[in-house]
Amino acid sequence: MIRIVFFDVDGTLMTDKQIPDSARQAISLLKEHAIIPVLATGRPEYEMHAVREQLGIDWAVTCNGAHVGRHGQTVTGTPFAKEQIREWVRLAQTTPGHTLLLYGGQNIYSTRAIADCPHFTAADREIGFLEPLPFEQAETLPEIYQCILFAPQEEEAPYTAHLQEQLYLHRWRTSALDLNPLGVNKATGVQKLLDHLNIPVEQAAAFGDGNNDLEMIGHVGLGIAMGNSTPELLAVAKQVTRHVREDGILHGVQQFILNRSCSLRT
Repeated sequence: MIRIVFFDVDGTLMTDKQIPDSARQAISLLKEHAIIPVLATGRPEYEMHAVREQLGIDWAVTCNGAHVGRHGQTVTGTPFAKEQIREWVRLAQTTPGHTLLLYGGQNIYSTRAIADCPHFTAADREIGFLEPLPFEQAETLPEIYQCILFAPQEEEAPYTAHLQEQLYLHRWRTSALDLNPLGVNKATGVQKLLDHLNIPVEQAAAFGDGNNDLEMIGHVGLGIAMGNSTPELLAVAKQVTRHVREDGILHGVQQFILNRSCSLRT
């Protein structure tokens, strides 16, 4: 019996920066059956506020598993060391064309505005970001749970080369690299919430589409890949639903979790 379902956001619960009506229906069906829906995303808590409010979701595993929040407030997390953030900020502020996006528990920060970095601008057109807050000194920042480096791949070595054994890296564009503490991924964030709620992992399901969902999809009792997933994710998923643009969430919820035929209410 599934008691909780984790949803990746971009390319899974949302497409073209919108939540399909069928996905909204799927979330409502889960709640009607007392199954807890949870967001599980590489985005920060701050950017998930509107999604949580629209869908009536209480819980979110954000920052690729580094932060777990309820109603937007931190429950638990794995932040970076302050000295590491200071070094990365110094590098980004002094290297032309580089931008560092920093995810706190309640806000996002950046060394440059979106419009001032072509790599950041390109990613914004693809998935959309809320405008981050500016800052002058790293010492003024709160706890930071995830960073995104916007820079050409061949120029990332000063940030990561000496830290390969201390970081979890996920590249989602040629010029966009997620940085998380080693040992942190969506599966670790999912497990922290399962422990908090005292729910066995066998009673958890998850939907995803990208390579930063690999650990989560492989960890839960029922891992479901979207039809638009990467080949790597399709290879590890226990089930595959339809494409995100073909009511994939509703189909997956009804077919694999509630075990009923898929139909969209009008």
